[in-house]
Amino acid sequence: MTHPETHPPVLPLPDFIRQDWPEAGFSIDGSRGMGVRALGLALTSVFQPLFDAAGAVHGHEALLRASARGKPLSPAGAFQAAAAHGRLISFDRLARTLHLYNYATFHSDQKCLFLNVHPGLLTGVERHGVVFERVLQSVNWQPAQIVLEIVEDEIAPGELNRVRDAVNNYRKLGYRIAIDDFGSRHANLDRLWQLEPHVVKLDRVLIAEAASSQRLQRALPRLVALLHELDATVVVEGIETETQHSIARDAGADLLQGFYLGEPRG
Repeated sequence: MTHPETHPPVLPLPDFIRQDWPEAGFSIDGSRGMGVRALGLALTSVFQPLFDAAGAVHGHEALLRASARGKPLSPAGAFQAAAAHGRLISFDRLARTLHLYNYATFHSDQKCLFLNVHPGLLTGVERHGVVFERVLQSVNWQPAQIVLEIVEDEIAPGELNRVRDAVNNYRKLGYRIAIDDFGSRHANLDRLWQLEPHVVKLDRVLIAEAASSQRLQRALPRLVALLHELDATVVVEGIETETQHSIARDAGADLLQGFYLGEPRG
């Protein structure tokens, strides 16, 4: 005798999110979670695991999946569409709420979620940061369980002081801060000293090039050690082969992420 597959109940959406998006369509799928149709886009969440050096799941990074008229659209394209409609702040909040509710429903055994934050919205912590705290409270989560990812290379030089103040405010609220894609173009250590992130995620290009460069293989452990001196947890992302996995572990990385270890899934 077979039993029907069961799924955890999807958490109800807070009223204030529906008020933000009265024209949006919210759908619930027992196996895929919550989906949203807004601004002509279909939005869903997927989650990619991060593993510690022993192979245990440490948490997940939330990734937005968007499509327009059935054709995939990049997250950057989705945010550009929201900005064109003057809805960037509320769209960012909608995406993070979508991620949190799907994660709290289908990954309830995990308690660490990495969320990407548009760099242009960091300085609005007093406005929309408070609203997101209400979202966290509705699923009985604490800010300490959230790691906010910032792409360092996207911070305009003239905005660094404002971003630093915003990061400090987020830190006071209990959130953890991650610098993403570090080393994608240039390793700006001065910005790390100023922002003092809890986590630094090394750009995927570093591990890809290290697999074919003995010089970079020798340098990678020194970079990890330097970041540890800044009291940062180091993540090597973009691991796609066993060789890259071994290099990252040998370099002393704290957390590992990539398609070789685990693909994004709902």
